[in-house]
Amino acid sequence: LWADHGQNPADASYAYQLLPGASEQRTAARAADTGWLRVLANTDDQQGVSVPSLGLTAVNFWFGGTVGPLVADAPCSVMVTEHTDGTATVCVSDPMRARTSLILTWNRAVSSVLSKPATVTTATTGASLRLVFGDLSGTRGATQTVKVRLA
Repeated sequence: LWADHGQNPADASYAYQLLPGASEQRTAARAADTGWLRVLANTDDQQGVSVPSLGLTAVNFWFGGTVGPLVADAPCSVMVTEHTDGTATVCVSDPMRARTSLILTWNRAVSSVLSKPATVTTATTGASLRLVFGDLSGTRGATQTVKVRLA
């Protein structure tokens, strides 16, 4: 895989998808369907994508910030999946295994929290979902899964 960006490119960027086991036809079909996946962020601070047909938003926050509907105050990995039954799953991890606190906001109306791990010290619902995590350093980077009912 190689792309010639020339010498001293300015404001250049690229994005690629990994398609393990995909045939040439499947790869061509994915390349032709430019709306299937949206790149929400591709910077030194965050990378994020959305796949609307799957109800999926996934973001790596290398630093806190805002990507699409997600706001994190510190580095973390987040994957949100909206399900057809009116629920959603919010998965959060601390791959660096060092966070002693984390605040994640999902700017999506949520009526209630159905389940959450003990690491979530506060979960506020309403016009958005605000999750406050306590010490994640002892989780060894394991995914913290929160299930919610959408409003």
